[in-house]
Amino acid sequence: MSNILSPEDEKFLDDIALLMSPWGWPRPVGRIYAYLLLRAGPATLDEIAADLRMSKSNASVAARTLEHCGNAVRRSEPGSKRIYYAVPDDHTGPFAAKTDLLARQERLFEGQLARELPPRVRDRLNSLSEFYQHMREAIEGVIADHTGTGSAAGTAASVGSSSSTRAR
Repeated sequence: MSNILSPEDEKFLDDIALLMSPWGWPRPVGRIYAYLLLRAGPATLDEIAADLRMSKSNASVAARTLEHCGNAVRRSEPGSKRIYYAVPDDHTGPFAAKTDLLARQERLFEGQLARELPPRVRDRLNSLSEFYQHMREAIEGVIADHTGTGSAAGTAASVGSSSSTRAR
């Protein structure tokens, strides 16, 4: 990209930022994600900051947020301090990592069912447990279909472990 983004590019960046704000992404994070999606290759923080007209420190914080979420990967060149960011080829990372959270929520609600609880509370907790189970299974199924692994649990575990490495 160049320092001048087309009006269509700017609209795409703003549209992605707007769509991602309910997910808790600040505007710069959404704009950098969209910017990386439009790039043919990785971008340095200097390029990101210049093209998006933001400070390098803001670009760095936003890029690291994307990396932590699994929506960007960091690359470097041997012998250089320059860091590059790109969108990963595997788009399952942020969702695969969430399956563990959904499973933990499912178990938490299910675990409460062994207690003496009023029927209405028991029904509510059981319904929540089932909801999180179905969400987890749906996400694992989509990931398995997308990756062709046939085993979403293995995919979730491997992506989850790689995301912890990326966050360092």
